[in-house]
Amino acid sequence: MLRFKFSRMPPLCAVVMVLFMVASVGCTSGCAGDSVAGPYCGVFEQDDVTSIVGRVESVEDERSSVMGCRIHGERGILVAISTTDSWVGFGQGGNNAFTTLETITGGEGREIPGTGARVFSYLDASRQYPDAYAYWLEGRAGFTMYTVVAEDADETTVAALEELVIKYAPQVLDGVASRTEDPGPNWNDPATSAPSGEPSAAQTAESSREAESTSTGSPGQ
Repeated sequence: MLRFKFSRMPPLCAVVMVLFMVASVGCTSGCAGDSVAGPYCGVFEQDDVTSIVGRVESVEDERSSVMGCRIHGERGILVAISTTDSWVGFGQGGNNAFTTLETITGGEGREIPGTGARVFSYLDASRQYPDAYAYWLEGRAGFTMYTVVAEDADETTVAALEELVIKYAPQVLDGVASRTEDPGPNWNDPATSAPSGEPSAAQTAESSREAESTSTGSPGQ
């Protein structure tokens, strides 16, 4: 019978070897510096997201709507939401989303060639950490991406989000019939307003929006 002779490992070497093995196992399952891999919510590319919020730590994918995604990064949170009824989702004061965002931004938005869409974007600097917003409105459908408590959101963030909604809205809203529907009434417009004394859809939904609000003063948040 063959006999193998094993030399005894010095105690210090044994300790070093064990620590090395533990460290290796930890890195295999995910080192502290690793970012959660994209695409996020089945849509967003990793490079698009990390340029805004840094390393991605977790992702919440809400499938009860056309799109509901919260991407938690080391420098803040990036939210993406779409709706088949932007009058309810993004409108304020009984006005449709177009009128609401025209009021907030002071402009008519950016027209997107080849579509009936307009894109609105702005920076809400009314808090310690400004939030950046971008909206794609098309018919009665809508899609928005915005930051929450992002440490370094500024006008460059706004510009980046505007390009992201232009890039992803056609994909997110693909097949949504309300893209060709009327965007909804305006409370103070006699031609399209809701009957006097009747609460608008936006006003009816206000309490639920406030309960979910992470950024006050902006439509649909």
